[in-house]
Amino acid sequence: RVAITAGGLQGTHYWDRLKALKLMSLQRRRERYIILQMWKLLHCTTPNDIGVKFQEKNRHGLKAIVPKLVKTSLQHNQSLYDASFAVLGPRLWNTIPAHLTRVADSEQFKIQLTVTNYFFTIPVTPRLLDTLARTRCWTGIKTNQGGRTMPMAH
Repeated sequence: RVAITAGGLQGTHYWDRLKALKLMSLQRRRERYIILQMWKLLHCTTPNDIGVKFQEKNRHGLKAIVPKLVKTSLQHNQSLYDASFAVLGPRLWNTIPAHLTRVADSEQFKIQLTVTNYFFTIPVTPRLLDTLARTRCWTGIKTNQGGRTMPMAH
């Protein structure tokens, strides 16, 4: 609150305030934490009880192997699978640049992951909000309990 008031950011959108203050969203901080945990798994500084495996790719650096899911599983199980650390961790790890996968020191890894703006190069505005803001479809619309959109009463 103090930063918003002091920085003259009253009335600005949440995503614009994050950018102006050079802060990461809660989602980006969570993703950063998951990538740091993956680094710890790679370097055996935390137990690898879920069995995450890494594979060296010449051009792409160290890549984590995403476990397979049975194709006939229910949609609910697919969603749980996609949200699990065993899947999300390797997927996020595989997005970082090859030179970061080879950093051996934890402090250097944190610095290069954050300070060198890797996370700040990724757009922070969610695609849906970005689209709605451009088309201005979001104003005057609310959803009912069934999830259907309805015009708001004036």
